[in-house]
Amino acid sequence: MSLIKKTLNPLITKNIRNNITEIRVEEVHDIEEEKVFWRIYYTIDEKIVILGESIVNPQLFRYKSNYL
Repeated sequence: MSLIKKTLNPLITKNIRNNITEIRVEEVHDIEEEKVFWRIYYTIDEKIVILGESIVNPQLFRYKSNYL
């Protein structure tokens, strides 16, 4: 959680919503080093920001919140 906060903090200012158009997890097969990993990134205001790379296949969840 702290990694996400550190990554997002410079891009988010108070009470302003950014235009996040895509969140993606891509599976990468590195043939030269014979390894597989997953790269997690998002596109915000037409700029790609890589959150990190994982050697474990991440589980993807979608959660919907309703604020009354």
